[in-house]
Amino acid sequence: MADTNRVEENIAVIMLTFNQRDLTLQALASLLAIQNPPFYTIVWDNGSQDGTAEAVHEAFPQVLVHHHPSNLGVASGRNASADLAIKRWNPTHLLFLDNDMLVEPDFVAALLRPFTEGGEVGQTQAKLRLMHQPDRLNDGGGVQINFLLGKTRHVGYGEIDHGQYDSTKRCTACGGATMVRSDLFQQLGGFDPTFDPFGPEDIDFSLRLQKAGYQAQFVPRAVAYHMVSHTFGKGYTEDYARHKSRHWFVFMRRHASPFQQL
Repeated sequence: MADTNRVEENIAVIMLTFNQRDLTLQALASLLAIQNPPFYTIVWDNGSQDGTAEAVHEAFPQVLVHHHPSNLGVASGRNASADLAIKRWNPTHLLFLDNDMLVEPDFVAALLRPFTEGGEVGQTQAKLRLMHQPDRLNDGGGVQINFLLGKTRHVGYGEIDHGQYDSTKRCTACGGATMVRSDLFQQLGGFDPTFDPFGPEDIDFSLRLQKAGYQAQFVPRAVAYHMVSHTFGKGYTEDYARHKSRHWFVFMRRHASPFQQL
């Protein structure tokens, strides 16, 4: 007998871009080659001046493209694009995907699967390999946080992928390739714009999700290849370092223990 109370999954994929036209087109070609499950896609152009929005609209007319006149930052850009997707399609799940990723055919289905198996899963995280060294890991299970040293590190970063992290497990997820329940995303207020223009809004969100009683789960069958670029700008600059430092203290006050803060 069919479960008449079951809600049909409806996925919206959200991709931010800023002056990275070719990367974005490459990422979309990889994503839109996936046939199952079906999903909607929105590209939020955070003030690009390189013709990204026009190029995406021409190459992929099925994609909703929004060109914002200025760069809102990562958190606010993702929140604004999520709000637009929710109003347009009322999705049950939001998939946030960086524009410097190439994905494998089972990527979307694998990220969705844990939500359909019951439990308190609120977020799933993909396994990432390095695009130019595809035998090596970029992320093998979310992020490890060291408040004492003021550092975060992706699980297994740089290791050759022998399958040593190929077990589904709880994690603290990063925002580059993660799926979230839409109702929970709204309940938590999305990403905190305090962390604009970038980082660590994604880790903060995952920790807040877990404090609310939900699981963030690493899904090794969802595989993507990551170029590891900076969507906000180009490279490691003084501006980048200044924002990262200021945001780290906000993040630490929110999530570190009193001993770790001291």
